[in-house]
Amino acid sequence: MRELVNEPAFFEIEETLKQSAASILSSRTTILLLAPPTIEGALAIAPIEGALLDSGIPYRRRFSNEEPSLDSFVWISDQVPMPKMEKSANSPRVIISPIVVDGLRGHLGDPRKGPLTTALQAHALAQLIAPASPRLRSMRPWALSGNWIGSALDTVYDPVFTAIRDFLEVEGSIRVVPVTEVSEPEEKNYPWLDPGVLNVVSENWPSMNIGEREQSMALLAHPTLLTNHPSTPRIEELLWHCIVGNGWASDLATNIAHASLIWERTSQRGAAGRVVDNLLAGTKFWLLES
Repeated sequence: MRELVNEPAFFEIEETLKQSAASILSSRTTILLLAPPTIEGALAIAPIEGALLDSGIPYRRRFSNEEPSLDSFVWISDQVPMPKMEKSANSPRVIISPIVVDGLRGHLGDPRKGPLTTALQAHALAQLIAPASPRLRSMRPWALSGNWIGSALDTVYDPVFTAIRDFLEVEGSIRVVPVTEVSEPEEKNYPWLDPGVLNVVSENWPSMNIGEREQSMALLAHPTLLTNHPSTPRIEELLWHCIVGNGWASDLATNIAHASLIWERTSQRGAAGRVVDNLLAGTKFWLLES
């Protein structure tokens, strides 16, 4: 896998992440992994836990909204305005928090800002800790999960999401396909769409020429022209740019929707723990929640 941390979106915190990884690798204590008991917290803590497991580094996992109580920790937080690494002898003290960065540059060289989520930062840090981790390779498509869950795609174009999506596609970690090539997409993600219409288009998709495919996609998108929801950027991703990981039967948006259901069926901490355990095991949520 190519290094995420070298991508332009990480320029502001590249050194912080590298110092954090070095501190974790040299740790002589058990590291506390702390995150809020939310889907965002679970999706951020999972890759770091995978990296520690594959590196043989002792750790404890805790889901809580409180601050760390131990000297050695990686804390997923929305309370701290900037990711940072506090220096402490043989005790890593790493704080990962969401920030807004320049995701890429426009054709005139103008910066395009977008969110660098805790999940995306966690995947970059985890890769620095364990570059050859098989668990991280399996979880790679989930690096985009924080941007998908976040609100940026509901209002404007998210350049960080687009840049990292293209990065993962080029390296071969994901495929980007239209919804017509996705098996069992989650219907709740397409409230404007008649499932029967989508099924008909999907069944005939392989035999269509380019013109017929363009007309069919326009047909699927047409009902959204009468409403302001979902946003245009999210509609584009849902219809034309579905993210499918290697060996996945469905797409990232479907997996996130099904993972979110776990919070409706158990406690927050139980749900967060289950999501992390499933990710570490390489489980596909759409199979569990069907």
